Amino acid sequence: MFLLRKVPKPAAIERLDRPFGKIDADAAHLFLTVLKTGSDLLNALDDFLSVYGLRHGRWVTLVLLMREKEMTAKPSDLADKQGVTRATMTGLLHGLTKDELVERLPDPSDGRGALVRMTGKGRAVMASVMPAYYAKIGQLLQGVKHKRLVRTTEVLAAMQERSAMLSGNGVTTKAAEPDSD
Repeated sequence: MFLLRKVPKPAAIERLDRPFGKIDADAAHLFLTVLKTGSDLLNALDDFLSVYGLRHGRWVTLVLLMREKEMTAKPSDLADKQGVTRATMTGLLHGLTKDELVERLPDPSDGRGALVRMTGKGRAVMASVMPAYYAKIGQLLQGVKHKRLVRTTEVLAAMQERSAMLSGNGVTTKAAEPDSD
């Protein structure tokens, strides 16, 4: 969750030049807008999913299972694909199992391991969720031209690629593509 109700305008950001040095106000404004929008969209997604008894983490787990052959996967693989710890995945799977949306099975290739498979009830829930989800996305972006969607996706991908720079955990060296606008 991003804890800022309103994103400051570039002019307000530019006023910070004096105490903090030269600031690219447009870049800072875009960054803050992306954070705010992402947070708002995740909150709205959770509201949408709550109608189906789901939240973001549980829903993503089910989406990942839908992509797997026979809707079955190892919990560790699901955790890796979702970018969560194995402990977090254990909690997600516990709730999904309790709600009978997934079931645990022995892993025939590893006597100590387990597999998780989506149940018929889980498939039925997702058969309800996904068409409504895609309809909502269509409504959200209705009227936005294809070229603008593609360009926005490119800008967001560049930001995502360089996101490790914020934490100091890595720096990417790929240069940004020149603006065609």
